[in-house]
Order: sequence, then structure tokens, then C-alpha cells
Amino acid sequence: MSKRDLIIFITLSFMWSLSFVFYRIGVPEFGSLAFASLRVIFAGLVMLAFVMVNKKNRDGLRDHWQLLALVGIFSAALPFVLFSFSAQSVNAGVLAVLNASVPMISGFIASTFFKDRLSKRQVLGLVIGVIGVAILMSESLFAGGVSEAGLANGLLPMGYALLACVGYAVGANITRHYLYNVSPVAITAGSLIIASILMLPVAFYAFPYDQSISAKAWVAVVCIGVFSTAIALIFMNQLIKNIGPTRATSITLVIPIFAIILGYVLLGEALDTRAIIGSVVILIGTYLSLELSVKKMFLIR
Repeated sequence: MSKRDLIIFITLSFMWSLSFVFYRIGVPEFGSLAFASLRVIFAGLVMLAFVMVNKKNRDGLRDHWQLLALVGIFSAALPFVLFSFSAQSVNAGVLAVLNASVPMISGFIASTFFKDRLSKRQVLGLVIGVIGVAILMSESLFAGGVSEAGLANGLLPMGYALLACVGYAVGANITRHYLYNVSPVAITAGSLIIASILMLPVAFYAFPYDQSISAKAWVAVVCIGVFSTAIALIFMNQLIKNIGPTRATSITLVIPIFAIILGYVLLGEALDTRAIIGSVVILIGTYLSLELSVKKMFLIR
């Protein structure tokens, strides 16, 4: 990994970790559906520029629009909505940790439906990750104690986040197995543009017209769409090209660190002991499922 790639890696980790903070700021004012829809739309508008100026990207969108629509639904529209619902009661740091389970879920789907073989280390990572999720979803995560009804209300947002991760994993497997001959930028642009078109009616329907939206919430939704989605995905494509998909995907291990720190500093959030233990266990599982080497991952040249 060159110094330039390391800078991109750290910058991208920061940008994506901020997205979970933006959720916590914007969702209470916009509502989950409106916030998620606007995120997709702003990201789609940015990526539209990449389609307009590059014929190869336009051709990729035209020739594969059906598959790109599926990727847009599973990797953008549905996860963004589900994470928005989850963000109403789940800390930014916890959301980021759950998001780190995507490589594990993706490996399980690839093994189950696409007959990809998992190594023993990857299987161990999946098992450890499931244990970590179980710890993270325990009652102790929600401060002050909860009743049975409160526990159900607490577990449901966690479930939304996990379903969002399943969506990301499905989208990743569709891309890997059916869009391998399409450029990463074309896939990103096409899926976000199509997703934004699909979410446009939702934005009009769900927008809180009778509520005054603060400037802080508007900044959150614009930044999550432009910086934490469109520009971040451009950086990710560049990182994949430079250091490979496996090492690039390891960014999911770093994002929770930034998200927990930013959640504490900007939102006053804190995790209890069991949440911290569950987070660490999930990250260990993700590390194993990615078959990473810390020494090779951050080897600077």
C-alpha cells in the first residue's frame, strides 16, 4: 500500500464513518424514508455527471440496466432506508460495527447460492461474527434497562441494520458474478442513478412538508449523499483498483473506530461494556472472514 493509498484509505474510513453520524442528526427531523430517499437522490445527481462525460459508463448503464437496477435496490435504496429506521435508536458506533458484518454475510451468500468455497478460517470468522452480533443485540446495550416491549423495540432496529447488511451483501454478489465485465464507476453510477429514480416518488411522499427542517439536518442529508456516498464510492473504486478488493474491503474494520469516536465527540454517545465486547467480537470475525494479514494490509511502500 503506497502512502497515497493509505491517505485514501484513512480519508474514506472517516467519510463513511461520518455517514452514521449524519443518520443520527438528519433522521429525527426528516424521518427515515425522506432522509434515505434524499441521500440516494443527491448521490445519484453527483454520479450522473460521470455518466454524462464518459461514453463507456453510458454504454454500461444502457446494456446492463436491469442488473444495475437490482444492485441499486439491494445496495442503495433498501439499505439506506433500513439504516435510517435503525438510526432512530441505535448508536452511530453500533451501526458501523453491524455494517462491518457485510463481508461475512457476503461470504455466506456466495458459499450458499453461488457455490464459492469458504476456507476454515472464513467459516470460523462467520461463527465468531454471529456470536458477536448476539452479544451486541443483548438487553444490556440499551441503557437504563428495558421491559419486554422495550427489548422488542430495541432489537427491531438492530434487525433493520442487519437486513441492510444483507442487502449490501446481495448487491455485492450480483456485481461480482454478473457484472464483472462492467467498469466499477459504471456500476456505481448506474445503480445510484436508477435507485434515485426509484426513490424520487418516495421522497415527495415522505417529505415532512409541515415541519421546519434545521440547517444542520439539511447539511447532514446533503453531506451523506454527496460525500459519504457518491464521492466515497469513487474513492473506493480507486482503492480497489490500486490495492485489490480484499484489502480495500478491510476498511469495514476501521470505520467503526472512527464512528465510535465521532459518535462520542459529536453526539455524546457512549457504549456499555457488553456493546464494546460484542463490537470487538464482530470485528474479529470480519477480520478472519476477509483472510487479512495486518502486516500486509498496512505495508507502506
